[in-house]
Parts: sequence; structure tokens; C-alpha cells
Amino acid sequence: MRLATPSGFATEVFLVETPDANLLPEGPWTLLGDERLRDAWRGAGMPEPDHALWVSVDETEKKLRTLLPWLEHWARVPLHREATVVALGGGVLTDLTGLAASLYLRGVAWQAWPTTLLAMADAGLGGKTGADLAAGKNLVGAFHPPRRLVACTDFLASLPTRHLENGRWELVKTALIQGEMVWASEMLQDGPVRQAWVERALAYKAGVVHRDPREAGERRLLNMGHTLGHALEAGSDYRLLHGEAVGLGLLASCLLVEDLDLKPFPAEFLDLLARRLAPLAASVAPWPACLPLLHRDKKARAAAHSTEDHPATEIHCILPRVGEPAIQRILPPEAWARPHARLIQLLAQEAARA
Repeated sequence: MRLATPSGFATEVFLVETPDANLLPEGPWTLLGDERLRDAWRGAGMPEPDHALWVSVDETEKKLRTLLPWLEHWARVPLHREATVVALGGGVLTDLTGLAASLYLRGVAWQAWPTTLLAMADAGLGGKTGADLAAGKNLVGAFHPPRRLVACTDFLASLPTRHLENGRWELVKTALIQGEMVWASEMLQDGPVRQAWVERALAYKAGVVHRDPREAGERRLLNMGHTLGHALEAGSDYRLLHGEAVGLGLLASCLLVEDLDLKPFPAEFLDLLARRLAPLAASVAPWPACLPLLHRDKKARAAAHSTEDHPATEIHCILPRVGEPAIQRILPPEAWARPHARLIQLLAQEAARA
């Protein structure tokens, strides 16, 4: 099924049950896939170029050095400008492949075939590719949208429960951005992830990206949960998965609104969030570890009152609202200190009840 996207949108979006070879590039192409999916790909009768690369990458390898062997391999094949790279895997592989495609011959076409719920809801659509630096996450990258995104739900069947939960938080984020409390609460209940949720999230993101492809305004809303989330992810030495860190960041964002004299979220909703996140309590980095990471966040900038003797930083933050669309605020990193403390408190309370 091809999803409806805005006219002129850079990426065709397909949501299908099983892999379909008809959705692969018509011209010359190569495959860069997660080696854990090789048997599933072949078992589905999907073609595999002789020069396909099957790799294993995780968050600790989301580095520029990881790309060099891929680029050298493509040059040896050789791939020419009319070739298309097909990325088959999760969010890290999708981000890195898109970045490599943007660099090779100054940009070749690529397709995203995300195989995790997180990648389907986040990394595969929008064209934001990236790699991490020692100073922080996704500090290098390029806007290079895939020509086509093909989300095959069959790939989700083999995912561990933790990875399905990991992707659920990007869906919850989409609901909170729009102030859709009923939808967010529905997705926080026990039960499987529904295809209709994925469709709805992809359609929303496509609209936002089309209106703001370079993240100059509205697209910044998609960063909800990522400000403190990125710091928590890095502060855990990546024991937290990206979606888990975003979930923690979402709860902290809901807590932060109270400090800014906005309408507080109902206690029942905060408890629902905390209940699903309670198993992550032991991986939440302490505040002193988070603060330096917030100062180095890619959305951080020098504050207007910053001086050489008294440097100050401010961050572009996205705040959810009860029943209303999210808003954007510029805040100092220290604004997250109290929500961080309350986050730990709520998780501890829920863990004690379990």
C-alpha cells in the first residue's frame, strides 16, 4: 500500500506486509543490509546483488570511520551516479547508509527499507542522515532524503519485545506533538503496536518534513523528547536504546511544563508514562553527567548574555501541552534539572509498585 504524501514530496512511502521485489530500484542498485536479516531477505525470495554488503552496526559504531569501508567498496564495484543504494536495517544502519549515499560521488540515490519500528517511525523518513562524534549524537550529517521508503511489517515479527517498545515511543511522541492525548494514552496501554498507528505517524511526519525540509521551524517539533533524551542516551554509555531515551525525555518534557506555568499533565497520564518507563530506572544517568551533554547538544547555542568570562548556553526545546499542539521555547540547560530529578522519583515510585 502506497501512503498518501504531499504533492512533490521527495520520498515515496510504502507500507506492506511482505517484502516486494517490485519496489526495488528499476536501474542499477546495490544493497547494504543488516547481516541478521540476510536469511529473512533470501527466504522472502528477494534479489541480492553480487556486490551486496551485509554488516553489523550498533549505536557505538555510528561513526564516520564506519562509512569508509562501505565507500571504498562502492568505488571498487564500481557504483556510478545512476545507481541506487538500498538500506535494509534499523535506525543506525539507515542513518549511516543515507549519510554514505550523500557523500559517495557527492550524492547518489538511496532507498530506506527500515526493519525496526523505530526506524519506520523515525530514521527512515525525512532525509536527516547522521553520525555521532565524541562530543554528542548526530553532530555530523546531511539532508539527503531517500527516493523511496518501504516499511515491511513482517520484519517486525522477529523483533524482541524491547525493540518494539523502543519504537513505540516515537509513535507516542507524534501524538504528544499534536496534543492528541487519547491517541497517546491508547498507545501506552498493553498490547501490540497497530499498523494504523504507524500509518498515522508516517503521514504526519511526511507533512511536517514537506513544509519544513531543512528544520527551520515546524520540523523542530519532531525533536520533542530528544533534548534530555539524547543526554540520557549518551550518559548511559548507550545502554539505553534511542527510543527508550526519547520516552524518558518525553516524560521529563511533560514534567517541565509545570515549571513554566503551563497547564500540568494529569497525574494519571504521568503515571501511565512512568509505568512503562520504570524498567529503565537503573540506566538513567545522574544530573551531573547529563548537564555537560546538554551544553554540547546540536540544538544548543550561546545565549545572548553569554560572555567570555561567563559563558552561557541556551537550547531550543519542544514542550508538549495537554490537548493542544506542542510549543517551542528557548531555555537554559539547567531548566532540565528539576524535571530530571522528578523523572527519577516517578520511576522509583512505579518500580516500587511493580
